[in-house]
Amino acid sequence: MPGTTTHSHHSPTHRFGLFEVNLAAGILTRQGTRVRLQDQPFRILSLLLKRPGEIVTREELRQLLWPDGTHVNFDGSLNAALKKLRAALQDDADNPRFIETVPKQGYRFLAPIHVVSEPAAAQRASPANGESAIEVRLRLNPEMGEDAAWTQPWDQHRAEVTQKWFDVLLLTVAILFGSWLLFYIVYPVPRPSVQRMKRITYGGQIDEWGGIVSDGTRIFFLEREGGHWSLMQTSVEGGNAEKMPAPFENTRLFAISPDHSQFLIGQFSRRDDEMTLWLWPVQGGEPRRLGEAEGSDPAWSPDGTEIVFVDGSKLFSVHRDGTMLHELAHVSGRARFPAWSADGTIIRLTVETGESQDLFAGHSDGQFIGQSIWEMSANGSGLHPVVMPNAQPPRQSAGNWTADGKYFLFSGCEEYECNLWGMRDTWNWYRRSQHGPFPLTSGPDSLHVAVPAQTGTRVFAFSFRSQRELQKIEPQSQRSTTMGIGTYAEEASVSPDGETVAYVNRPDGSLWSSHTDGASRLRLTSAPLRAADPQWSPKGEQILFMGSRPGQAEQIYLMSADGGALRPVAPKDWEAKSADWLPDGYRLIVSMRNPRTHPEYGLFFLEPTTGTFKELPDALDFGLPRSSPNGKFVAAIDETGRRLMRYDVRTEKWSEAATGGLLSAPYWAGDSTGIYFQDGLNAEEAVFRSDLGSGRVEKVAGFGEILKGSASHCVFSGMDRDGGLYVILERGQTDIYAVDLDLP
Repeated sequence: MPGTTTHSHHSPTHRFGLFEVNLAAGILTRQGTRVRLQDQPFRILSLLLKRPGEIVTREELRQLLWPDGTHVNFDGSLNAALKKLRAALQDDADNPRFIETVPKQGYRFLAPIHVVSEPAAAQRASPANGESAIEVRLRLNPEMGEDAAWTQPWDQHRAEVTQKWFDVLLLTVAILFGSWLLFYIVYPVPRPSVQRMKRITYGGQIDEWGGIVSDGTRIFFLEREGGHWSLMQTSVEGGNAEKMPAPFENTRLFAISPDHSQFLIGQFSRRDDEMTLWLWPVQGGEPRRLGEAEGSDPAWSPDGTEIVFVDGSKLFSVHRDGTMLHELAHVSGRARFPAWSADGTIIRLTVETGESQDLFAGHSDGQFIGQSIWEMSANGSGLHPVVMPNAQPPRQSAGNWTADGKYFLFSGCEEYECNLWGMRDTWNWYRRSQHGPFPLTSGPDSLHVAVPAQTGTRVFAFSFRSQRELQKIEPQSQRSTTMGIGTYAEEASVSPDGETVAYVNRPDGSLWSSHTDGASRLRLTSAPLRAADPQWSPKGEQILFMGSRPGQAEQIYLMSADGGALRPVAPKDWEAKSADWLPDGYRLIVSMRNPRTHPEYGLFFLEPTTGTFKELPDALDFGLPRSSPNGKFVAAIDETGRRLMRYDVRTEKWSEAATGGLLSAPYWAGDSTGIYFQDGLNAEEAVFRSDLGSGRVEKVAGFGEILKGSASHCVFSGMDRDGGLYVILERGQTDIYAVDLDLP
């Protein structure tokens, strides 16, 4: 019976295939390993082995397993026992090797059977009757040839060794894979971090617009002195900054060639000008025009043979000798800051859309509703955003790769706060990598425009702190009065009675009103609507302002001075960006356009209630319109920002009232006899008056002494009835910091 532990050592053993059966002991083995088999399946196997090749009927099996008097479901039980037997022998009923089903008769054992009377241990031992091991194998396995009998022990030994090494190899691979997976999951590549920040400059008058360039030992930047910019240099370790001799009165240094032999420079008179590009020897000498290239933000290819630059919405490429000028790509918006990858196969650039302040104002802070980093191949194909929309940070710009090409660093801004951000551009197979983007700094200063050094893990960045306050200044006595609206007012407009201020607050661009002493503050709008250029109605009952929302056209809104519902002004399908009240307090003078039917901005008289409007002649691309108190004239700034224009409502003719470097929004005298305006490029950022009768332009007030003190900018923001000037003083300081990073 199966499971019995006592048996004769000399009972015969039946062999077939890889199996051996000791009928007396009830043991079934496969290659020496015991196969567990229940009693009934084993009894069936025993009967079949005793009658190999013969048909054993189902009736015989019934008599063997269930003698007369035994009540059982014969067919089901027999089929179950046979199924277990076939499973133990790894046999298939449809394609049998051992047990064949003979339909309607019974079963037959197919495989050859060798009956061995000696025990298995005796067979493996050396024969005692003088037979050799080969002779024994041949006697026990008549079908085996002599050659096979000689090689069988060695083949079996090799198979056992091979299986052993395979098992060891498989175990080793499993251990190594598990260790790697654990290391990959538990120990990722650490995120980059800032190790140290060191202040490089202490002047505070740096113009961030000029950027930072480094040759590894020096850094170069711009400082503004009134209407003039000076090219400065200092050591990368800090120290006194010195003026650098430059070939032009206003020279901007953009980049240095990879072999450090030439500077890429531009000649300009105003910050927003597109510049002619030049190559200037580092050792000094005369600059050379870069062919017909004209634009901004040029960048050298890593091999120094090619230069890319931007001109508005287009990206161009030119050979270093000025030849082979051609357009690479065209973006929807304004292209800025192209940068090459270390291998020269990829170009990344900043795409800016939806400017949040009118550049006619002369004091735009350069903030854009949309700023994102895009990427394309070096031949201009495959342009696509690097950071997906709605991802952090909301605005990305001014990016560049580290010297080893492992990380891409850029300026990430949310509202008015900017920090250094990074993205990992290489993949680490043995450690999990965080590709980002992720912030490297977090306040308190606004840090942006990262410039990697030539080697190592140091970058240079601008640090900017800014606070603003609204003051009323008497031109004659220079006596000033500070109004209590806080230090984050971006733009402000004082009501006609001089009692209330409407102002745009940082960082979210919301519109507020308060008493001039700071009391009774009232929030008028909320994000995501960003307000700009608020204007009071003649009686102070309503406020109009320019509003912008992400992904939507700019619009002019009206609202009650006490708050409440907003009413858009521009007709359907039109965009509006600046406006002013006419003296009747009902109609408006608006700068607007229709992208399909009237693609250029023009000036229009508009009745908000009826939606009817009339275009002023010859006013394409004029902005910041202001109506005279008597309603007879309109003042506006032309598209260049250099000319103040005056429109005679009666004659419908324009005339030039004044010129300057960068003119701000005009304001009329209370008696309509003159127009006041500010020239942002004047050394004193002075306010001037253009007399309506004589046409003479004279300076009303200069802010030179204030600018020498704590203020970095003075922004003219209107007048009171007695001729006092409302001025926003920006008390900001920009310096350069060296930031040492850990970039694993």
